[in-house]
Amino acid sequence: EDITTTILGIVVIHPNIQRERERECFQTSNNNMKTSLLIIATSAALQGHVAIGQQTSARELKQKRRKTKSKGLKKDLNQAACTRDVFSMVNPHGDWDNTTHDFHPFVWYHTLEDIHSLWTEDYFDYVVDIRGLTDIIFDDGTDDGLLLEGWETVHIPGSFPIDAIPADQPPENITMLVDFQSSNICKDSRIFVHCWSGISANKVAKSLIALGFTNVHAAGPAGSAGLWDWITAGYDVFRGDTFDPEDYVPSCIECDMPEEVPEEGGI
Repeated sequence: EDITTTILGIVVIHPNIQRERERECFQTSNNNMKTSLLIIATSAALQGHVAIGQQTSARELKQKRRKTKSKGLKKDLNQAACTRDVFSMVNPHGDWDNTTHDFHPFVWYHTLEDIHSLWTEDYFDYVVDIRGLTDIIFDDGTDDGLLLEGWETVHIPGSFPIDAIPADQPPENITMLVDFQSSNICKDSRIFVHCWSGISANKVAKSLIALGFTNVHAAGPAGSAGLWDWITAGYDVFRGDTFDPEDYVPSCIECDMPEEVPEEGGI
């Protein structure tokens, strides 16, 4: 059966074949991305970069995460993905202050502990860090101000920075450093979004919904469920990184890139 049709001299791939190619592309690109991140993290570890908590190097961290992908992964993943609590507007957390944690009807909320458990088992397709790359000082009324670390200073391993600060800007004004909104595949991916404390991330999570994202997850309660709390809990982080946009292209963006189809008679 022919897989292409020529319309006005343009070769068009049948939709079913195109969707199949996109699925194959997504799987291949995802594997390539994981391999690239492993190489980057290992190289940084050899240069002396270490994680806090258990002082885990990037190499050891990747080995640790690979170790979870053993024979018992299916059982462990079911435990992490199916036994955790999910909170929402219709099922709010009884101990969260609803005056400070503003629920959105289309955002899924978890405790930080459950978020970490799901992250460990690769439940999320992507971790989206709304912070910028470099440190900034926030004027909190003190003499020194509040230090807000950037992604390059410290971040969750494997996360993608989008720099959506200020968090209360209109959704249409957000220009993402890693442009997840350029891809419908990205918008349908399972995304965990975070910031320093959870307040800004909760605002951006709502903006992502407004931009068409369909599977957004956040930690709560806002104000005590961000990167600072992740670090305090002793969870793995990566310090002293350098952002290279060519190394941080998520596979969902790669799969939305049009495939070149040679014209009839071409090679």
